[in-house]
Amino acid sequence: MYRIILLFSLLISSAVVTAIDKTTAVFSDPSQEIRYKALSAELRCVVCQNQSLADSNAELAQDLRDQVRTLIIQGQSDAQIVEFLVSRYGDFVLYRPPFKASTAVLWIAPGLLLLFGIGVLIYFIRRQQTAPAPQNLSSTERDKLKHLLDE
Repeated sequence: MYRIILLFSLLISSAVVTAIDKTTAVFSDPSQEIRYKALSAELRCVVCQNQSLADSNAELAQDLRDQVRTLIIQGQSDAQIVEFLVSRYGDFVLYRPPFKASTAVLWIAPGLLLLFGIGVLIYFIRRQQTAPAPQNLSSTERDKLKHLLDE
């Protein structure tokens, strides 16, 4: 049984694979590599949707990582690189899109849902507190109820 569990856990752990950057280009300056890692962690893969460029194994993510690397080597600033990618892929490529009319729902909806949830919780708590106590109980039912409440 122990061997089966060990084999199963090895199979599961081998399925978890991290993204591998296939390009072997090396930065001449360590600060460029730091910028590259920060940008690839901040930008979203447009194919995977909930993974950063650094975490994604998609071919498009590899292409975007290569593009970011090339732009950094060309000397463009982080803002210019982000602007270039946003112009091509839209605000979706950003994990924190700017607040504007097209992204307002993304920023406002979580707060509204939280307020709605709190409102529903308060409603049910008040409704439970104001539930009427049974009035027409026989003496036997009252004794049973008193016994249950005392336990």
